[in-house]
Amino acid sequence: MGAVDEVKNRTDIVELISGYVPLKKAGRNYKGICPFHAEKTPSFVVFPDTQTWHCFGACGTGGDAFRFIMQAEGMDFSEALRELAQRAGVSLAPPTPRSEAADKQREKLLDIHAAAAQYFHHLLRQSEEGAQAREYVADRGINSETVERFQLGYALNTWEGLKSHLVGRGYTEDDLVEAGLLVKKEETGSSYDRFRNRLIIPIRDMQGRVIAFGARALGPNDVPKYLNSPQTPLFDKSSTLFGLDLAKRAIRNNDQAVIVEGYMDVLSANQHGHANVVAGMGTALTEAQLGLLKRFTKNFVLALDADTAGDAATLRGINLAREALDRQAVPVPTAQGLIRFEGQLDADIRIATLPPDHDPDDILRETPELWPEIIDEALPVVDFYLQVVSAEYDLTTAKGKSALVREVLPLLSEIKDRVERHHHVSQLARLVKVDERALLMELDEGPRPSTPQRRPAPKVQPSAEAPPDEQKHVFGREEYSLVVILGQPEAVAAADDELLSLDLAPITANDFQRTENQQLFLLVSDWVTGETPPDPGGAEGESNSLVEYIITQCDPLLQSHLSFLLERWEALPAATPGELAEDLVDRILQIRGQHLQEEVASLRFLQDEAEESQNEEQRLHYQTLVDATKEQLRLIHQAVDQRSILGRRRAEAERFGAIRV
Repeated sequence: MGAVDEVKNRTDIVELISGYVPLKKAGRNYKGICPFHAEKTPSFVVFPDTQTWHCFGACGTGGDAFRFIMQAEGMDFSEALRELAQRAGVSLAPPTPRSEAADKQREKLLDIHAAAAQYFHHLLRQSEEGAQAREYVADRGINSETVERFQLGYALNTWEGLKSHLVGRGYTEDDLVEAGLLVKKEETGSSYDRFRNRLIIPIRDMQGRVIAFGARALGPNDVPKYLNSPQTPLFDKSSTLFGLDLAKRAIRNNDQAVIVEGYMDVLSANQHGHANVVAGMGTALTEAQLGLLKRFTKNFVLALDADTAGDAATLRGINLAREALDRQAVPVPTAQGLIRFEGQLDADIRIATLPPDHDPDDILRETPELWPEIIDEALPVVDFYLQVVSAEYDLTTAKGKSALVREVLPLLSEIKDRVERHHHVSQLARLVKVDERALLMELDEGPRPSTPQRRPAPKVQPSAEAPPDEQKHVFGREEYSLVVILGQPEAVAAADDELLSLDLAPITANDFQRTENQQLFLLVSDWVTGETPPDPGGAEGESNSLVEYIITQCDPLLQSHLSFLLERWEALPAATPGELAEDLVDRILQIRGQHLQEEVASLRFLQDEAEESQNEEQRLHYQTLVDATKEQLRLIHQAVDQRSILGRRRAEAERFGAIRV
């Protein structure tokens, strides 16, 4: 049995979800309040027989154990697989001496950080030496509840306070150096505490484990003001956000993440009831950090210090060094970089304007009632950029108008959506009072070349890292559809056109219930919509092939499933791309029809239960959902009929009318 299926078989979905949501037995199934949106009427149902779950409320989402953990914890598939495997006691790969040693060392480093956090916290709360830090905390308006929630601490003003404590607990100096807690002198080989006489702020991963520390200077002459742990096997500042472990639920509930610059900003926001606030680890906002947040929301607000956000020179810095822009890190706030992030992440990024000489911590401590207004009034990146930069030019003169246009147009060229781009061109035209057509000519708004057609993906052997899978794979409608998509990715566009002509949604990952199939489909979508299409004239088997791309991107444990699907593609009878697209539409309609029928049956059960308990409000609620789902099912049946021979003949008769002889 493959590792993925073994994890599924060993995971009791009722037990798993009960750890997040109180569930109540309802016949053969279980009900509860959906953890992914606010509601009063329980609409979240867990089905033990199929080991699946579904929200019949505002979310409308569902899936298996993998999908639940991915949504609940903001994990990707690989992380969810490893989390569930650990809970189920399943080994995902045969252990090697090297991998076992690496895992043990990682666990040791986590233990060291946990012990250090507890030590620092004790010093802040109870030691005489921590009086200065306690006074600083009080002066900053941080209450004891916040101190406990974030486990704030204090580092002694000595060279070996932490070192002595942890060595006394059995850890070696080498381990403490690797953890970034000690600094080793190259000349002598001796080591000393990295953090001394500082307020200690633990930095945690998304699961709440301490992986690093931030340290705020307490002495007036201590520099730097803030000192962070260095890069370690646990800590990569470019892919870490301070406070995310505590903020992720609030971010999902608010459907918005507020990004600030400092630790104190996060502490103050959390203390004043705004838990959807996180901070970066320096002066750069990275795509990896926004990617983490996108697991919970697509709406981001940058609430930056006034002196940073209002600095036009910082904003335009990216325009003066476009060749320095990469996909990994962009200085904040750089309008061009943020626009690219919006396109890459399909997100909405806005910038909040703070009063002069104030940072978020100042606002939250002095006038906390202003904070919601400031966030609500945040401007889209382009609007904010125009507002700041246009103030520097004299727009009553031709020279000033021309200079502004030259500076802004490169930014607008980064906007992928043509409607949005035209909107901002019109906005700029009104600002400088010139004909919009002149700006469009300057922007060279001609039709873009179409994306070259891609060849059918060649068969590529999966990575050797993938473990053998001895189980007989399931091959149903989902798998057949995915086989066609993998072998003939162009069929997706043709199938989407057909579905849209039937007034139905195009193919999405939600058409696949098995998480493995969802993940592979998402990788296909990423490849098809890639910004830089592969060379259509390239040699067969080059690295630009779809299958090679998927192999490099997907978890090695999915490659067995991928290999199985590719073998089925090779075994399919020959067919034209048009025939494959037609067949794909048929299968997708069948899949959607089956899903909707199952949904109606589940809703009927919930409706009957509400009627038995004489809860008329719930009964009417479920009746409304039944009616809506049946209407969707009717549209599916109508589409199937329209695609049948008789349906097409009826359409032709309606179009051309009856012929009289």
